[in-house]
Amino acid sequence: MRWVTLNFGKHAGKTLPQIILSDADWVFWALNKGVFKGRLASEAAKVQQRARAIKIPKRHPKRWQVEYSYDDTGGFSGFRFVKADSPSHSGSVSTRRLPYLNLLWVRRKAYDKRGCRNFLRDFRHCYFGDNTRLTKRRCEEFFSNKDNFLKAASS
Repeated sequence: MRWVTLNFGKHAGKTLPQIILSDADWVFWALNKGVFKGRLASEAAKVQQRARAIKIPKRHPKRWQVEYSYDDTGGFSGFRFVKADSPSHSGSVSTRRLPYLNLLWVRRKAYDKRGCRNFLRDFRHCYFGDNTRLTKRRCEEFFSNKDNFLKAASS
């Protein structure tokens, strides 16, 4: 898929897959404000749908879940993959589990810039590796590949 390049704002010159994997908060804000028009609006809807239903990159993904962790103030602290039948992480943090990764989950309560950075840090680590740069090509290939998303989000 060939992605449209933004020609406005602080992310001018970038595509939506690049932006959502560097500043997901901004993409979700812009979607709520109706910033995107025409083909860009269509791409934004597709990126948002896919960003909310990312498959777990493990062999036999149905045996795994994403465990989202929150600190004692409710701020997002990170996520990890856990076996679905394992007990929840305990301690001073609260956790939630889903059978897929949802980039919007960090915003479930309110704007959380630090939490968004933590989320994207974990995403890069789990899906691309620690020392891998999220280049334009990698971001676009990830969001263009329907196999990375649950069926309902693939279309």
